[in-house]
Amino acid sequence: MKPLHADIIAVGSELLLGGRVDSNSVFVAHLLAECGIEVQKKISVGDQKGLIQEALRGSLKRAQVIVLTGGLGSTLDDCTRDAVAETLQCPLIKRKKAYDDLKACYRRFGRPVTPLLARQAFLPSGATMLANTVGTAPGFLMRDGQSVIIALPGVPREAKVMMISQVQPVLRKLFKSNRHYWQHTFQTFGLPETDVQRQLNPVLKDYPSIQFGILASPRGVMVTVSCWVVGGPPSFVKEMPLVFPERDHLIHKIRECLGPWLFAEGERTMEEVVGEVLRGRSWTVALAESCTGGLVAHRLTGVPGSSLYVDRGVVSYSNEAKRELVGVPDSTLRRYGAVSSQVAMAMAKGIRMRSRVDVGVGVTGIAGPGGGTLKKPVGLVYGAIDGPQGSQCQCWRFHGDRAEI
Repeated sequence: MKPLHADIIAVGSELLLGGRVDSNSVFVAHLLAECGIEVQKKISVGDQKGLIQEALRGSLKRAQVIVLTGGLGSTLDDCTRDAVAETLQCPLIKRKKAYDDLKACYRRFGRPVTPLLARQAFLPSGATMLANTVGTAPGFLMRDGQSVIIALPGVPREAKVMMISQVQPVLRKLFKSNRHYWQHTFQTFGLPETDVQRQLNPVLKDYPSIQFGILASPRGVMVTVSCWVVGGPPSFVKEMPLVFPERDHLIHKIRECLGPWLFAEGERTMEEVVGEVLRGRSWTVALAESCTGGLVAHRLTGVPGSSLYVDRGVVSYSNEAKRELVGVPDSTLRRYGAVSSQVAMAMAKGIRMRSRVDVGVGVTGIAGPGGGTLKKPVGLVYGAIDGPQGSQCQCWRFHGDRAEI
């Protein structure tokens, strides 16, 4: 079977003007890959019927699957339906099921379905309606020659539910692809991306058919390894060693190369890993934060079940707060300054002692844009931990704006 290729057409002028990030294309590409379909081109176009038609005509010449996201709402700039209908020369027809769903949805809001809102119930003739179970505008799926055209709402939650529950089953039935996409993710922290690549160089040359990706962010560097595999049963992910016998060896070698900088694999976050460690040891933690303003506590408490191990968090922003709330000695502040390893350690020890927890954490730094000096520049951050196994302080020099630091 020849490889199946897809195009994604993201519709929305806000995507071109910086008003919104296109997050739909990321999960759409991933969900298509699960069906053995590889995205080769992604296009962003404004809310203009002519631009959508031009993009669609180009995609029809090369792609077996075309996914459009956005432009299915009720306002006058929502013209994806019209663009598809005119390109394929299919009139728009009011669908009773779509209209009934709209009435039921707006009834819950106490609103009638006005003629403008009713535009969402008009779909190209011959199209299969994709019900919107978490929003208003339905999507649709239709064939044109060898191509399948899928139109999804622009709201990410609505598009994702529609893609998983309705589109993926249809694509698997239509194409029965024997190509499978495999990907494994490694989460690291503490090394810049160039050093991560240097660590991985011994592995890269041994696996020329594997695609490596290295993506840096304020939360660390993510490494992905992926490849397309032909053949194997539909449940090939579980039986991967039979199809890709080098997989386990590759993962083992990457783990060895990344060593102490590797903190998680897959979609697990650092806060989830920290929570698992604390919960596994039956430890509790309290935090004293300065430059982060409570963000560390926010991330920890964002994990379900964190009440089992997070005791409290204190934002000790000023020197006075550091003295009063966590007991940092005035002499330490005057001698070393608020941004120092000594103060970070005093914050960790102070919050641990006052909270009577197992682990205390202290964070202090200069988030900017002002306040930096030659000796203590913007981005300088100290993080300290005090616990049953001793104390430790780490110094980082981050780059970026205030939010990134």
